[in-house]
Amino acid sequence: MTPFNEVAAGLRAPSELPNLLVLTKAASWEVFRFGPSLGTAFPDEQFPVDAIDELAKQSIPDQNAEFQHPPGTNLTPTRLAQLADTIGGAVLMGHSESGFYPEQAALQNPAGLRGLITIEPGSCTAATLSAEQIAKLAKIPTLVVYGDHLDDVSASAVDWPAALADCQKYVDAINQAGGDATMLHLPAAGVSGNSHMLFQDKNNLEVGDMVLS
Repeated sequence: MTPFNEVAAGLRAPSELPNLLVLTKAASWEVFRFGPSLGTAFPDEQFPVDAIDELAKQSIPDQNAEFQHPPGTNLTPTRLAQLADTIGGAVLMGHSESGFYPEQAALQNPAGLRGLITIEPGSCTAATLSAEQIAKLAKIPTLVVYGDHLDDVSASAVDWPAALADCQKYVDAINQAGGDATMLHLPAAGVSGNSHMLFQDKNNLEVGDMVLS
């Protein structure tokens, strides 16, 4: 919030206000894979699309695109790792833009981590991880989860097929290093229609049980 406060205090010009990303209902509909276009749902869609207005009310301004930090300076993974260690062990779960935070936390301090769950990240950064980093991550059981209709949205801001392929490479690399990593692609497991918002989908308890098992 510092740049906004400095503009308000007259320390910066209004032209220096950072950009904010706010998803419209139409963009959310396609990015989150509720259907091919606003108002048209996939026939097996699990998200309760009648609640799209309520979901839109939960949308918050996103500054992440404007404030990209160099690796190692984002304190969230660091604090997650510290918290897991403090409480005597934890399984970390991340989703979407924070999907890879559990792995980033493990790379910084794996002492308290008992498992890593990554749900629908935009990338697993498979191509950027060194063999040493993969070996470190391979010591912790890992689960990556993706829903359905990854190939069925044409105007999405996220390339979902590429994200799945990247994370499959990541899972394969972990296993090749002697780790225990699983890719849970729900359609391949016989569960159809899930959106990016798995925890809000109508079958979220079924998906939750699969993650727990």
